Order: sequence, then structure tokens, then C-alpha cells
Amino acid sequence: MKKFLAILLSVIMLFTLGVVAFAEGEEVTEGMPGDTPKQAGKVVFSIQNTYIEPSKEYSIPIIMKSDYLEKVPEDAETFYFGFSGINFSTSDKDIVEVKNIRFSDEIVADDRLALNQVDAENAMDGSMAFKIKKADFSKFFSTSDEGIVIGYIDIATTEDVPEEYNKDFGTIVFFPYFDLYSEDEEGNPNGCVADPNASGYSVGYTDAEGNFTGIFLEGYDTDEIVLDTACFYHAPYVPTWKERLVTWAKGQGVIICGFFITVFSFLEELLKK
Repeated sequence: MKKFLAILLSVIMLFTLGVVAFAEGEEVTEGMPGDTPKQAGKVVFSIQNTYIEPSKEYSIPIIMKSDYLEKVPEDAETFYFGFSGINFSTSDKDIVEVKNIRFSDEIVADDRLALNQVDAENAMDGSMAFKIKKADFSKFFSTSDEGIVIGYIDIATTEDVPEEYNKDFGTIVFFPYFDLYSEDEEGNPNGCVADPNASGYSVGYTDAEGNFTGIFLEGYDTDEIVLDTACFYHAPYVPTWKERLVTWAKGQGVIICGFFITVFSFLEELLKK
């Protein structure tokens, strides 16, 4: 009886090893790195990391994640955000073209300000700016962990996307270089904020009297506004049904052969006794 149980246990262990061998035979690809999560006391603007394939079009979400409500100044009536230099950056061949930057319904609804522009010949001019009024502070400055989609960056990939996996092909970046105040040729304000004090700022707020207070971003971890770029990876390789069948058959073959080898080994030991 003990010999039978020993054989049975060995067979069970053998099948377990066969499953592991089958799993190791599959192509393994690393998961997409996570986007920057919501952070205490900060506003995170995250362009979503994305899998891409050659000659396709994608709309990349721009997500606002905030835990900032308690830090909003008491006299703030309207908050302004502006970003520029939105483009695809890579050390290799350019495989992504920024086609458009647009806002979600959450931003363009009511009387919220939404500006966007992309120079067809120079994506570095890609920019966006919007405002949040006091009535919406609780909604936009205290979001869920998933955040709120404030807009999209529409891109098109070229046929030159390499068939490489687990490699970051480049990023979409954006910078806090948007000037919230600007003037036309006659000196009239035509920017987001009609206050010369807003000149040189891309983030700030106005009080009830329209006075502007800018928030300077230095690009350090101490900044209250965090800009998270998007990484691009080739979409994970998906084996065809034939490849899956071959892999499965090989795994089953290993299990069956191992089973008989184990049985014969035990029989040989039994015959010797």
C-alpha cells in the first residue's frame, strides 16, 4: 500500500511540474508600467501610458488626479492651468505624430475655459489651458484614485513602429510653460487671465476681485502640481491558435513521457525486490 501511495504521489508531482514547464514555454512580456497615482496634497496630471502598433490611431487620455482641496487658498475663486510643448519625444526614429489636443466634456461644459492648439508643422507648439471655478473645486481637487479625464491627445503611429517588446519607444511630454497672460498687437489682454501679474505663469488663481496669484513650478518633488508623461510600448505579442496548440502539445508530450518514465522507474525498483 505504501509503495502504491508513493507512486501515486510521484505521478501527481509530475503533472504539477508539467504545468510549470508549459507556463515557462510561453512568451512572457512585462506589464505596462503604472501611471503616476494620486498624491496627498498635490494635483497630478497624468498622460496615460499606452500600447501602440504600426499605422494606427489612438486617443491618449489626460487624467487629473487630485488630493488638493485642503490646500486651495480660501480667497481663490478661479484656478487656471496651462501647459505647452506637448509632443512626442524619443531618441530613436519618430514613430508617433501628435494630431490634435482636445478637451473632454467635463472641461468644455458650462462656461469653463478650454483652449487648445497644435501647429501642424511643429508639435512643440501643442498646448492646452483651462480654468476651474470655485463651485467645482470639490469635484476637481478631490478626485477618486482613477481621477477625471480632462482631455485627449490624438496621435497616429507610423509604419516604422519596431516589433520590439518590453521597450519604451518614447514619451509624450508637456511642460508648465504656458503664459496665462498675453497681449495682442494693440496691448489688449487676450490670454486666459486679464491680469498682467499672470505673465510668465502656467498655474495660478484669481480672487473675487480678479487679482491673480501665480504658482511657480520648479520641476522638483516638492511641487504641488505634478506632470506625468506617457510611455509607449509595443502591444504585447499574442500567439496565434496554431502557436498555442503547438505549445500545448509539447507540454502534454512532456507530461506523458515523464509519467511513463516515472512508472517504469518504480516498476524496475519493485522487480529488484
